[in-house]
Amino acid sequence: MSHDYEVKAGLAEVNSFTVVGISIMTDRSKATQDINALWEAFFSQQIGQKITAKTDDFIYAVYSDYEGDYEKPYRYTIGYRVEDDRDVETVKDTQLNAVTIQDQSYAVMSAAGKQPDALIETWTAIWSSDLERTYKTDFELYGERFFEDGVNEVLIHVGVAT
Repeated sequence: MSHDYEVKAGLAEVNSFTVVGISIMTDRSKATQDINALWEAFFSQQIGQKITAKTDDFIYAVYSDYEGDYEKPYRYTIGYRVEDDRDVETVKDTQLNAVTIQDQSYAVMSAAGKQPDALIETWTAIWSSDLERTYKTDFELYGERFFEDGVNEVLIHVGVAT
């Protein structure tokens, strides 16, 4: 559903949906190496080919299972959106993980340009902002504009209280 991708920045109401992919538990002290290793595994293991019920080719990176704020451990999942719970049943016998994006308001920010620099700069701004974060789920959306040369846009969705 590409209409979700058309939101550029601002506040968006997102209905819950499920992402299936590979995940790790990490924290701020080791997140860079953990996340880089997970992205390498995501591509080298061709995770996209293992998720047959994905709704599109957009890649989601989901932050969930927070044990506090962004300084505390959390789960990081890279995967694809799937249509319904039957799709989740197919991952139970694999190394794949299913995570539900929470039904809530999200502050949406664009991180475009040289990656991962633009992403890091945007998250740094989020951490130092006064956003009233919920720490339920946050996610990054790697859609069509991420793969355009010179654009490389990632849409960051941060769960906020409204």
